[in-house]
Amino acid sequence: MKLSYKRNDLVRLTGDAYNIYAKQVCWNENAFHILSFNNESVTLSDIKGEIPLSAIEPIPIDGISDACIYYDPIIAADIIPHGMPIPTHNKDLSYYIDGFDRMHIEDTTLKTLFLEKDFQFVHQVQHWLREEQDCDGLKIRQTIKSL
Repeated sequence: MKLSYKRNDLVRLTGDAYNIYAKQVCWNENAFHILSFNNESVTLSDIKGEIPLSAIEPIPIDGISDACIYYDPIIAADIIPHGMPIPTHNKDLSYYIDGFDRMHIEDTTLKTLFLEKDFQFVHQVQHWLREEQDCDGLKIRQTIKSL
């Protein structure tokens, strides 16, 4: 199976690569955004320099490997009359598939549409969301490593 990555896709480091490169990051999660890539190397969020393309792999949708991912879509802004307080936006940091269940599109939920697709990897979901909504809204919930 050929994997096709795009800029901003979420991937993880392979086992050996994680042991080498994860020392640079201060959180526990093995999930990174692709900043750039070519046929041989990739640049990931919060990791300095290029790393071999062979050091990354897709994040499987299994409720464990992707448990740190949440859905935070861009919501159109309200029109606020002069002098009125600006409403706050509370992020839903729950598991992204649970977040899909709270997002209604016409007479169904985003979760229902997602389940019909039978995706295997998170970046496939991102590509689908970008096609359907122009933005994927998937982000990493990071927990700081203990000292």
